[in-house]
Amino acid sequence: MEFEAGIHQARASEVEPLLSAWAGSGVRVFDVDTGDVVEQTAIILSLARVLPMEPPTCGQSWEAFGDSLWEGIFQLEEPRVAIVLRGEHWTNQPYGAVQDVLDVLQHVVEVLGDEKATVGRPTKLRVLLAASS
Repeated sequence: MEFEAGIHQARASEVEPLLSAWAGSGVRVFDVDTGDVVEQTAIILSLARVLPMEPPTCGQSWEAFGDSLWEGIFQLEEPRVAIVLRGEHWTNQPYGAVQDVLDVLQHVVEVLGDEKATVGRPTKLRVLLAASS
């Protein structure tokens, strides 16, 4: 299975086989369960506890979160990175702050994949929205 950059949804039954396949092929995986958090600062802080952030962020700004996440992933120097987001709100018609973070993540995916922005060292970032059931 080809590792495609972008934001993708997966049924609960698909998640573990994907994670096993990725682990076997050298993909760096960050698995985040944000529970039922849907407010901006709480979402950013729950993601920042697991994801590589450089510099660390305090959760006050989507722009700062996006910049910090981009730099943190870029500094890993990994060609393929996956972020698994667990929680019903990621797959069940996201809105508000949940949709805002998905928009930021989409931007990070695009910039990390850009040859010029990464000075010839792009990273394929796949964000997997994992349904609970």
